[in-house]
Amino acid sequence: MPLDLVDQPRRRYRDNPLTQVICQVRFPVLQRFDEPGFLGPVQDVLRDRYPRAVQEQQIGLVVGPGGVMPAQDAGKLWRFQDAEQAWSIVLGRDFFGVETARYEQFEVLRDRLRDVLPVILSLGVNWRERMGLRYVNQIRHPDGRTPSKWRELLNPMFLGMVGGDELGADVIHAIQEIRLREQDGVLLIRHGLIGPEASNDNPFYLLDLDYADESPQPLHPDQLIEQVSSYHETIHNVFEMTLTPSMREHLGEDGVIE
Repeated sequence: MPLDLVDQPRRRYRDNPLTQVICQVRFPVLQRFDEPGFLGPVQDVLRDRYPRAVQEQQIGLVVGPGGVMPAQDAGKLWRFQDAEQAWSIVLGRDFFGVETARYEQFEVLRDRLRDVLPVILSLGVNWRERMGLRYVNQIRHPDGRTPSKWRELLNPMFLGMVGGDELGADVIHAIQEIRLREQDGVLLIRHGLIGPEASNDNPFYLLDLDYADESPQPLHPDQLIEQVSSYHETIHNVFEMTLTPSMREHLGEDGVIE
């Protein structure tokens, strides 16, 4: 059964709690990715809008009996950034993504994704293995230093035992992960309280929403944009249902996006 969500207005907030937004598409490995000159045409096309090009090393991690350990070389990627370093197009041997830490509204993300898709297709990518849209929020409030206060700021349904009499005020952090199977993918909700001791005395409530489709299929730009738009609507409604009126007031509700 799909999520039963009430459609929420697209509110604009002066104090946007989003710290990162990523749309990523994985595809079969480009065997020529590391060949000299292979990405030259990509940089030529992106240079006007994304003039900064930086090569980075992917970091792979393995979780085992000894804890989290570095994995073998996960390969290199290229990050093409705009002049303000607000938006990035990230390209690796088997994925590309559009990323930002200065999100304003969905249409900007959608249009940047639409604009880069012809560049990706020009590399010979015609198949996708996975598509995901992720919104990471760190919600802060000056009263949110104790678990009980968060029950006044966020929907208590999300808090569970946190802030209740059973656990009291001694919660350092409490993270829950929920996976929901929807008709068009899987919605992963990571959420929970990161208290003062776990946040360098800057507590926040984490709301990490990651909607993904892992069904391999041809990469069709129009279909991809339509699916990303649908994912955004669900993510938006989940985010809004977590907030109370007092939290919306604190975040500075500043009108509605038509």
